This record gives sequence, structure tokens and C-alpha cells, in this order.
Amino acid sequence: MKSSGVNKTHLILAFPYNIINFRKIKLGERKDNMKPSEIYKQGYNCAESLIIAYNEEFNASIPVRLCTALGGGCGVGSICGAVNASAIIIGEVKGRDDSTGDKMIAKRYVQAFMKEINGRYGTHMCKELKANKVTCAEIMDVSYEVVKEVLKQDL
Repeated sequence: MKSSGVNKTHLILAFPYNIINFRKIKLGERKDNMKPSEIYKQGYNCAESLIIAYNEEFNASIPVRLCTALGGGCGVGSICGAVNASAIIIGEVKGRDDSTGDKMIAKRYVQAFMKEINGRYGTHMCKELKANKVTCAEIMDVSYEVVKEVLKQDL
């Protein structure tokens, strides 16, 4: 097969998922920042909803598909999808690009986030949150606000 001479890496970077999802919400389509719980009502899972809200509010381009399998505690009631998506957001903002970077920076932010969530709810597990009558809407919106606040800190 003849090569086109185009570096595939550059193709990926040239189209960094600026269109969030062709089915429902497109980047820049909303006039105000919707809460993740409002996005969730359009058929997205909890994790996808946080990523879409973050992408829209901060003009970011985290691929929504990274979170498709995280909803419902990875489908088995494990770590809450909203909590997992928050860790992905932290990784996007504070993570390292290669093995020479300091991996502890992002970990400190995730630890601060988890401490706040566990302090409020006593757990970060989907099944336990639901058993404690914490709604998906509540944990999504609270996680989103907490992750934004944690990211403002100097840790």
C-alpha cells in the first residue's frame, strides 16, 4: 500500500475531538454551561456527562468515548463514573506527558478530590452511593463542582 506521506499522529492532533458527539451536543452549541445532570438527561452516562460539561465550560477536548465504559461504576457498581471522570479531568489538567514528569502532582489532586467526596458521602462506590440514596444527578453535579474547586488549589 502506498503511503500518503501524512503522519497519522498529526492527523489525530489536527482533529482533537472538537465535536463532542454528533448525536446530541456539539462544542459551542450551548449558550450557558449546563450541569452534568442536565446533560445526563440527554442519554449520556454519568462519566460522559462530566466530560462533556468540562469540555464545554473550559473549551477542552477530552474524548467522551474514554468514559463510555465507566458509567454505573464500570457497569458493576464499582467506582462511581462521575468520580472516575473527575480523575480523568484531573489527569488532563495536571497529568504528565512522559515518564520524566512528576506523577505525584496529579495524584495529589486526585487524593484531594477523593478526600472531599469520601468526606461528604463516606464512599466513592456507585453501589454504596445508590444504597445511601445519593442520586446520580447529585453525585455528578457535586463531583463536577468539587473537581473544579480542587483544580484551583495549589497542591
